[in-house]
Amino acid sequence: GFVKIGFHVGPGGNRNGLGIWMNRLDAAGVPFFLKSVDDSGALVEAQNIMANSDVPHTLVYRKSGDAYDTPDYNLPPRDAAAQHWALHMAAWPPELDPSRVWLETINEVDKTRAAWLAEFALATAEFALRDGYRWAAFGWASGEPEAVDWQSPAMLSFLRLVAANPDRLAIALHEYSYITDDIGHEYPFKVGRFQTLFAICDAQGIPRPTVLITEWGWEYQSVPDIDKALQDIAWAAQLYAPYPEIRGAAIWYLGPGYNNIAGATQRLINPVTEYALGNYFPIPLPPAQAPIVPENYRP
Repeated sequence: GFVKIGFHVGPGGNRNGLGIWMNRLDAAGVPFFLKSVDDSGALVEAQNIMANSDVPHTLVYRKSGDAYDTPDYNLPPRDAAAQHWALHMAAWPPELDPSRVWLETINEVDKTRAAWLAEFALATAEFALRDGYRWAAFGWASGEPEAVDWQSPAMLSFLRLVAANPDRLAIALHEYSYITDDIGHEYPFKVGRFQTLFAICDAQGIPRPTVLITEWGWEYQSVPDIDKALQDIAWAAQLYAPYPEIRGAAIWYLGPGYNNIAGATQRLINPVTEYALGNYFPIPLPPAQAPIVPENYRP
């Protein structure tokens, strides 16, 4: 299993060296994971690499802002889904190829409305499949949702649909420690929480769905020093590697703002490149699956 830790970019910030990271991983046959918000530039560069490569890189785009992040909970879920889908279709950058770039439409939504959101997701998935897009649902905040939220009838129906369309539908999760000096804080309830989803799917007889960890890291405006960050990244790489359904995790953040977090994050690009090129993990050969045993990975 490859190292699946990539980067999250935005409009501005500091992503010097990102193109080198992409090209070096591609040349070595190592898939990279790249998430961008409100800026198509890095994704266009990645698309161009993919056009001349058979390495299965994963690209994700999200348009941000209150209207884009949050559906209208006052509407019936299907009506809200139609309205919200139209909003994102109007904002989709025409230079992005929907056959290569995943679309996220909602972000860190209200877990107390999980049953409503499941119905919303069923409708949105239908629109994505109809219109030729790859869609990743929810963008749950780190530590969310609760296990019971995955188990409503509509949510189980949605998970079955996602599992049946692994290259078109996915679950987007955020995994942060919320503490700069302890990536494993409250493990596996923040970083590693994907295991709850997979355990429920296993128990329900649902194939494990494609998962995109579209924000990963420590705190929203700080990263540790390089040595500590690389230790934490190495631990997370080992955690995610056995699960092929996890396409990758995007380190927050190379974009603007957030106490200039991009300055510190940019310093990770070169060492993460070297780490990804130099490490590979033994994983079960499909159809065998890695069991869900969180204790095996406790930091």
